Amino acid sequence: MRRRQFFPLVLAPALYALVGRTALAQNTAAARALAEIGKATVITEGSGPRVLTLFFDANCPYCHELYKALRPDVGNNGLQLRWVPVAVLTPSSLTKGAAMLQATDPLAAFHDNENNWNFGDSPGGGIKPAKTVLPATRAKLDANNALLQAAGSFGVPTLLWRNRQGQVMIQVGPPSNEAKLRALLQSIG
Repeated sequence: MRRRQFFPLVLAPALYALVGRTALAQNTAAARALAEIGKATVITEGSGPRVLTLFFDANCPYCHELYKALRPDVGNNGLQLRWVPVAVLTPSSLTKGAAMLQATDPLAAFHDNENNWNFGDSPGGGIKPAKTVLPATRAKLDANNALLQAAGSFGVPTLLWRNRQGQVMIQVGPPSNEAKLRALLQSIG
């Protein structure tokens, strides 16, 4: 049993590194998903015409690392981050995603989740899971999950943006280093 639990943990970083290098390309499914992004429930940080859409799971360690790496860039040079919560990794992903979306201030709840990472009895995101998931919230998370799949992605984080030439770009997994993150941010049109 231990071997099965350990195997995905060993394989995940290698998979994300491979995907991060090869999936950065224009993609028809991603273009359709980006065209439908108005139907998603998002948590927006910063403002400006340069938009990076990020699908994330409250319990995703790679999403958390990307969140930390992007702190200095929020709102700089017209960069807007649109975080799209999904519930795909663990059972508490649903209740933590719901806690963010049901909060009076979803952005503050999102920051709570990320800034208190691995806090308490619930590994992953630090927000206290919602005791009740309202049907409307469940529908929003289900729609976000469907949009992630429609983009042709199988993992989180998934990043969608238009480059300076107007092409839709997708990357599954975080950039593998700071230089690649900088290049990605510079490419956003």
